[in-house]
Amino acid sequence: MKLKYFLYSLSILFITSCSSHKKINKLASNLDCSKSFEFIFDKESNYAKIEKTGPSIGESKIPGYESTFVAAVEELQQNTSTNLSVKNSFGFPNDNVVKVIVKIERIEWNFRTADAIMNTDLSFKVKDKEFLITGTNTVYWHGTKKGNLHKSLKNGIYQFLSAFCTP
Repeated sequence: MKLKYFLYSLSILFITSCSSHKKINKLASNLDCSKSFEFIFDKESNYAKIEKTGPSIGESKIPGYESTFVAAVEELQQNTSTNLSVKNSFGFPNDNVVKVIVKIERIEWNFRTADAIMNTDLSFKVKDKEFLITGTNTVYWHGTKKGNLHKSLKNGIYQFLSAFCTP
């Protein structure tokens, strides 16, 4: 009986730990922007430290921020009809492409009793406008810096696209 209860609890835990990630994929599939987006990763983002608060057990490797950002954009691209890409620099001006400079301003990972929440403060600069957005990811079981950063970046990029594309 105890084993059955344990397995049931464990399966519920795994299902809920992926729900926010799957929700972003579903929401992204409904995004419909008339323009393409080229994201340029601001190299100063690499100086942002992951600030941990609350009790945690163990350490994971510090991820490469740029490669994690690129992976988040690529995964979001797979789930939306909007054309998304990452470039190293601005190309020629094009009215059909929105060029966006993205900078990671701050990363906070808050450990609590039952979960851990990573908040990633991002700035998105489009021409003369700046969008300040916080991407979030919550885990209930186990998470790594890279996995949580990937999902919080993906959440932040989705929020930016949603705000930018909404008339």
